[in-house]
Amino acid sequence: MIPSNKIKIWWQSIDKLILFSTFFLLLIGTFLVMSSSLIHADKNFLKEQYLLKKHLYFLPLSLFIILFTTTITREKIVVICSLAFFAFVILSVFPYFFSDEIKGAKRWIKFFGYSLQPSEFLKPTFIIVSSVLLSRFRKKNDYSLNLNFVFLVLIISVLFLQPDFGMSFLIFLSWSIQVFIFGFSLKFIFVVFTFGILTFIFAYYFFSHVKFRIDSFFNIDIGDKYQVTKSLEAFSSGGLTGNGIGSAKISNFLPDVQSDFILALAAEELGFITVSIIIALYILIFLRTLYHSFKSSNMFDFLSLSGLAIIFFSQFLINLLSTLSLIPTKGMTLPFISYGGSSMLSCAFLVGLILSISKKNEV
Repeated sequence: MIPSNKIKIWWQSIDKLILFSTFFLLLIGTFLVMSSSLIHADKNFLKEQYLLKKHLYFLPLSLFIILFTTTITREKIVVICSLAFFAFVILSVFPYFFSDEIKGAKRWIKFFGYSLQPSEFLKPTFIIVSSVLLSRFRKKNDYSLNLNFVFLVLIISVLFLQPDFGMSFLIFLSWSIQVFIFGFSLKFIFVVFTFGILTFIFAYYFFSHVKFRIDSFFNIDIGDKYQVTKSLEAFSSGGLTGNGIGSAKISNFLPDVQSDFILALAAEELGFITVSIIIALYILIFLRTLYHSFKSSNMFDFLSLSGLAIIFFSQFLINLLSTLSLIPTKGMTLPFISYGGSSMLSCAFLVGLILSISKKNEV
């Protein structure tokens, strides 16, 4: 039994806006997964709540991860994330050799009927490892910066094996912004930018589906615009208040309605007002985390909170812009709302890290 005074201290130190915003996103996500489960089951001849049952298995686990992570000290966070980072780098190689290909990619490891995507957990753990190395470089000006860059190249190389260019882009973007706010010279920023451009060119010319997605985005006569067209139709059909949970018609024709395009389902069934609330919740979590970051007292807190805020918000933004056909589709889930156990658990750990690191900075 936890003493009541410890619970009181924990409650007073936690950022309740971030905590309850996360809970609300999980709640909305559960209703949308319930609705998309009906659509998915009908298309694939499965039981009606097949996806929902799996989702409800990961939901309490995610809540536990959030709450438990908030109790971990900064020192233990560094140790846990460092060990987890190397473990998930190794596990991310396994699918290439031991997994079946799904939609042209090998990203998942199967455990007792459930699939785990190890690369999802590289997002929060790498941000912490990067923050540790950058903080060390600021103090000692040693090899830490070079090692940080080596880890970045290692992650991208592993993700290219799967291949997962959406995740590669997300991690590279977040790391680049983290390095930029750290305050490196323009020369180093130029080297990083050049590396990113060369990596993009390599992916475009040597991976056909990357070339296809980019070409089809810029040329209306190339490729299949089916999903993004239906997504935009779903947005326009929902109006202000939507048509109600379970009443989707246009979203029924979206193959990835339960994951990449779940925001289109939200627009059709819940309407523009609810979608605006969802967007506002992501912005609130992002801004509150940045607030804690900029008022933190040490470099590690500043870098880790900034990095976690950036990678979380970037994932949301990429999903939103892809759904609205403003950028090429990336296969990126919407944090806490899309169906996907690995995504939910990794985002839960990420928010738990934010709440834990920001605890002592809470007014």
